Amino acid sequence: MTKPASADFQELMNVVRGFRPAKILMVATDLQIFNHLEEPRTAAEIAGLVQVDPRAVGIMLDSLAALGLISKEGERFRNGELTSRYLVRGKDDYRGAIVRHMHHTWWSWSDLEGTVQRGHADMDKSERWLDRVQDPEETWVRDFIWGMHAIARDLAPQVVAQMDLTGVQRLLDLGGGPATYAIAFAQASPVLRATVFDLPKPVAIAQENISRHGLADRINTMAGNFLEDSIGSGYDFIWISQILHSHTEEQCRLIIDKAAKALNPGGQVVIQDFFLNDDRISPVEAAMFSVHMLAVTPGGRAYTHREVAAMMEKAGLSTPEHKPTSPQTSVLIGRKR
Repeated sequence: MTKPASADFQELMNVVRGFRPAKILMVATDLQIFNHLEEPRTAAEIAGLVQVDPRAVGIMLDSLAALGLISKEGERFRNGELTSRYLVRGKDDYRGAIVRHMHHTWWSWSDLEGTVQRGHADMDKSERWLDRVQDPEETWVRDFIWGMHAIARDLAPQVVAQMDLTGVQRLLDLGGGPATYAIAFAQASPVLRATVFDLPKPVAIAQENISRHGLADRINTMAGNFLEDSIGSGYDFIWISQILHSHTEEQCRLIIDKAAKALNPGGQVVIQDFFLNDDRISPVEAAMFSVHMLAVTPGGRAYTHREVAAMMEKAGLSTPEHKPTSPQTSVLIGRKR
């Protein structure tokens, strides 16, 4: 039975209006509103605490309550379960950095039409949000890297448990950002020593996280650009997680070839990413993420697992095993012949 035209159109409008809850939540996180809602407060009280207009923040708070993210009792508002757990600074489970990072990419998404017309993102335009924040480069880097930790911290132990670490003594976490996976690998195998390779500012954050976990004696860091600099050698296992999608095909081949050459015979290169299936429209998150890379990088996109498997084989690795690690992610596992 055909749906009434009005119902079909409503489905379309639900997609069109999808930006509204996202923007409301991102702005509220940037304003640190949730830090002040662990106890009931009025809109006027919140306005004074975060220094915004009382009328405007009242409308925002009502919308957050309508979305079920906070509660409203009379004229007072209070955090809901999710905002209290994940968006209050200082709590162990705080994940606000990833929300802030996604808000940073808003400006790039706003220029998506121009990107499609040009064929690539205008990086100067996409970074104009930097004028809005104090110490912009540091803010961007910290939100991005700690945001990656916020996403990976739950998944990493589950993924590591699926890996074969037999005989692995030296591991390289290439482009390892906050060292989330290096930490999980070290925790899973007491004989393993890991190196986190990334640019200098991410490496500084990795060192913070490694120290927090008391693993400075087993995880070291190496600062550099893996497209240009040596990544070392003699590794038994090289982990490359969520790196390829932000690079061009040529750069991906370079990264994989470099990893294969740095590996001991019989060692493993394991690549995790939002891999697309051959149809390039599934999984849906990978297809959406490919557009995200189009919007925020000069030449990145989501790759199919077959594309990357072919790159790995060409670099001298065995035919990779492909296995899921979450509903959105999967890994390719290849050994050096």
